[in-house]
Parts: sequence; structure tokens; C-alpha cells
Amino acid sequence: MRIVVIGGSGLIGKKLVPILRQKGHDAVVASPSSGVNALTGEGLAGALTGASVVVDVSNSPSFEDAAVMEFFDTSTRNLLAAETAAGVKHHVALSVVGADRMLDSGYMRAKVAQEALIKAGKVPYTIVRATQFFEFLG
Repeated sequence: MRIVVIGGSGLIGKKLVPILRQKGHDAVVASPSSGVNALTGEGLAGALTGASVVVDVSNSPSFEDAAVMEFFDTSTRNLLAAETAAGVKHHVALSVVGADRMLDSGYMRAKVAQEALIKAGKVPYTIVRATQFFEFLG
């Protein structure tokens, strides 16, 4: 199965892609460094050609409230539109446990907004809420 990993060269993606490949999947790294930018839409159509599943483990380059909201809103809208056009069968997004209970955080508000866009979209989806990563502790 062809699985496109948005954010495939990042913290989670670089761990996920080898696991998917070990399981026999055609896992594609999609990130700005590979010419695919979900925020601008650059390279999305080509990357999603023939994909059955898109896994979005991307993250905002800025954690400033307005910037993080803009990132998740725009990139999610771009992804969902490109997935619909390409006939992608399933969208998987990584989110955060308790995001809907920490709305004082601009980051968490942006993740909740991302989840709402996915739920309102046309592509069947799974939202995986994981606990925060120890890498961010510092």
C-alpha cells in the first residue's frame, strides 16, 4: 500500500517511515526537504498520486499563537483538498491527548481546529491523540 507521510523527515516521521517500509508498505517521505510543502501546496498533487493513505505528522515551524493556527488550518485544508482530488482513501492525523481541555494554549487550539477540519472533510479519517513527547520537555 502506498502511504504518504506528511512530515516524513521530522521527529515522528523519520521513525514512522522505516516501520511502514518494514511492514511492506510503499512509504513516501513528504516534507519541504523532499519538495512537498503542505502549507503552500507545492508538490502535494504529485506526492499523493496513487496513495491510499496519508499520515500527517507535520508540525508548525512556529509555536506563536497566530502562526501555529495558520499552519494547521492552511496545511490541513491543502491536504484534504489534494487527497480528495487524488482519491486518497484514508487520512490519519497525529494530535495531542487532552488538546480540547487545554484551550489556553494557542498550539492546542490549533490542533483542535485541525481535528475539526478533518472531521468535516470528505476523506475518511483517524485522529490519533498521543501524549506529548519527552523531546519537547526542554
